[in-house]
Amino acid sequence: MGAVAAAMSVLGAISFDNEIRGLLVVLLGCAVLMGSVWLIISTNTGFRLGSLIAISAIFGWTAMMALIWALYGIGLQGARPTWEVQAIHIGNPSISDNETNPPPEILDDLPNPVACANLGDRDCLPKAIHIVRAMGSSSQKAEFDFVDADAIRADLAAFNDDLADADPRKLSVAGAGAALECEFEKSPHGTSVEEEYLGCEVQRLAEEQRIRNEDLTLSELKGVAPDLAAEAERRGWLELGDWNLETTQAAGEAITTASDYLLQADLGFGATDSQSNSFVVLDAFQQGGKPDRLNNGVWERVSNKVITSAMLRHPANYTVVQVQRSIYKEPVAGQAPAPTEVDPNEPVISMLMQRNLGRFRLPGILVAIGSGLLFVVSLLMLHTRDLEVRRRLEGEGGAGPA
Repeated sequence: MGAVAAAMSVLGAISFDNEIRGLLVVLLGCAVLMGSVWLIISTNTGFRLGSLIAISAIFGWTAMMALIWALYGIGLQGARPTWEVQAIHIGNPSISDNETNPPPEILDDLPNPVACANLGDRDCLPKAIHIVRAMGSSSQKAEFDFVDADAIRADLAAFNDDLADADPRKLSVAGAGAALECEFEKSPHGTSVEEEYLGCEVQRLAEEQRIRNEDLTLSELKGVAPDLAAEAERRGWLELGDWNLETTQAAGEAITTASDYLLQADLGFGATDSQSNSFVVLDAFQQGGKPDRLNNGVWERVSNKVITSAMLRHPANYTVVQVQRSIYKEPVAGQAPAPTEVDPNEPVISMLMQRNLGRFRLPGILVAIGSGLLFVVSLLMLHTRDLEVRRRLEGEGGAGPA
């Protein structure tokens, strides 16, 4: 009774949170499910043989389960693939004789990230909006290089008319005081405060659209108009050496890693001074890794799959993300934050990152190998026991009286 009371006091002292409860549920499940099977087998075959059969079954099931984990990337998982920052270079990465801030050799063939004044300059990168203006279709120019103030006014007026009078977003006389400070050309006859406020909003939204058009990056252009980026590269306007221009969507994980790293690095980003902690992501470039498919043909897909699967080691995969400090804009109460605008007086920061593939499936593979070996060992023990039983039975059968 003393031992039972001590056990009850220990159980009562345990804080049954998620971890303790989960551990107890697993142990209880193993004892009930596997223990009941072991008990039935042992009562029919004996303790030793029943235990050996149960152990073999457990290791066989664990090996199959871990193999499924490794194949589908579920269950017990290791470290996931991540991007690791290898170097940060401020300025033009193609200048290799910079003693104060020498760039890594892999960046030597990247052109000067400062925008070129003219297309075709091989020493720098052109602006995406210049490519649109030079080669874009009428629809592409209307999408990326046109600001329709009348359409903005019509959409804003329709949105404002649908709002209730008590809605704080409605353009009214009570909330129009600060907005009238903008330089809006008033009509000479009967311009109401609401109309002036609407004109100020249209002017602000049109300016934001113009900034977004001018700051369109090459990576964004490749994502929305890959034909223009390919034609610019074919004409020699994008001289990237061994690097490939990567879309913003494809480089999303690398951009997130670079942004988080900049906020922690000693470069002034993320400081308490709000006038110096913001930046704009420019372009992303990729080099290395397994070769991509040249097209979507059947033969190309099959051959690419065979070639990449036959590689024993993964080639190093690099990505460069370029950012630049933005111009500080004082926030206006009641308005959405203004779009970030690149500060042309600030240098471009190039962040070189390498892909770390991690060990995502390694725990499942190790469990499968270990369980498989123990399963084979238990099967060998069962086989050895059967041979010994057969030898003894044959010996007893042949040892009768002469």
